[in-house]
Amino acid sequence: MAIEGVHGHASRSLQLLLEAYAGARLPDWKVFSSSLRLVRLQPGEVLCRAGEVHPFLYFVHTGLMRAQAATANGHTSTIFFSEEGDILACMTSLAPASARRVYERGLHPRLDDLEPAVEGRSLHTVSAAEQSVLMCGDYRVIEQLSQRHHAWAAMAAAITTIYAMTQQADAIWSRDTPEDRYRSLLRERPNLLSRLTQRDLAAYLNVTETTMSRIAKRVRDDAYDVLDPEDDLPLPPADRGTMAG
Repeated sequence: MAIEGVHGHASRSLQLLLEAYAGARLPDWKVFSSSLRLVRLQPGEVLCRAGEVHPFLYFVHTGLMRAQAATANGHTSTIFFSEEGDILACMTSLAPASARRVYERGLHPRLDDLEPAVEGRSLHTVSAAEQSVLMCGDYRVIEQLSQRHHAWAAMAAAITTIYAMTQQADAIWSRDTPEDRYRSLLRERPNLLSRLTQRDLAAYLNVTETTMSRIAKRVRDDAYDVLDPEDDLPLPPADRGTMAG
């Protein structure tokens, strides 16, 4: 597809999605759409790094993105993946002025956790897990439009709310054992699982690749034990190797 065609299709898809978040037509769409640009990434290519100020909103048109965070001792784990149709943003870069006021007045018991948002710094390093095409928009334009139109303000609030809901769900999910989480991925997100390398999957479940291999083998063996030889059912994926990045 020509670049112009990809840009037009991705822009229209993004508009429909954001208007669904807003629950209304977004006035002055052309003001925002003038900031839109396509971003093409190869596997392993970094979109933004932890600690950077990155006030942009992305729509994943095609491909798969990963967000990773490192602990103080240097251990890196994958926090979430963004698939086609997802909105991707460094949420700490999108902190509203109200969050800054709360921080500056010392009105929250966990001020250290608010500091990155006040400074607009990303908590994650975001990179492409596979070849990806994103539509990028400037969130500062959304902030300006939100001051003029209720629909834009409602849309921005919806993005933040949905992000918080998914993060809470992921936090609950992460309390399960790595093997239980792997089994739930097989049941509930098999399409995502089929796209992950062994390295990506291990980082997502926060285990070593060796441990991940053992978990996958155990689950495959369990599946073989319960299957009838006549059945033609999908089995857990075998190791698929790793990739750079």
